[in-house]
Amino acid sequence: MTNAKTALLVIDLQEANRPTGAWPVFDYSGVIDRSRAVIEAAREAGIQVIYTRHWHARDGSDLLRFEKVGEDGQPTHCVEDSDAAQISPEVASADGDIIIDKTRYSAFFGTRLESVLQRLNIENLMILGVWTEACVETTVNDAVWKGYRVTLVKDAMTTATRTMHKSAILSMANWLYGGEIVVAEQAVKLMRGEPYRSWKFSVPSQFLFEAETIKQLYDQI
Repeated sequence: MTNAKTALLVIDLQEANRPTGAWPVFDYSGVIDRSRAVIEAAREAGIQVIYTRHWHARDGSDLLRFEKVGEDGQPTHCVEDSDAAQISPEVASADGDIIIDKTRYSAFFGTRLESVLQRLNIENLMILGVWTEACVETTVNDAVWKGYRVTLVKDAMTTATRTMHKSAILSMANWLYGGEIVVAEQAVKLMRGEPYRSWKFSVPSQFLFEAETIKQLYDQI
């Protein structure tokens, strides 16, 4: 992985994901801590950090067709400029970082992300964030289809439950052509150019998981 051709994509680490927020996720504080370590290592290595935010107009005009608004007529989550829509302060953006606002799950859909990546000549994407089976997985699928080499930081991701997260990681692993999966500690080593451990994609649909085998297979990655 060449750092000059690599970007770290930080997906939707927003205040709405706190336990009291509109979209609480499992172990958000732990994911924030591990994400912060990866983000800091990326900056030290000269790797471009790109944040995404789920960010809706106050009038709800850019919501999904069948998505409901609140009693006040506004979206029920991630309203533009609201406190809940802000990136969590522990992992706040810094000078030189890029923020991409989006209204759909995938960070590529209807955004300037691909134009930014092309302008920067990015070939490799290291990805972390929330929700694993929604915003992360759709973004990862789009990235793979568009020819980017993807590295997932699996313990710097989360969603509503531990099992939902693990099954989503296995689903992505099954189709992660050219990609690999690491934990945050190994991601830091990778960006520093040190020896590191990872699971690397070899064949499609490798993990034929059932409910009772999700944990066992996840631990193999």
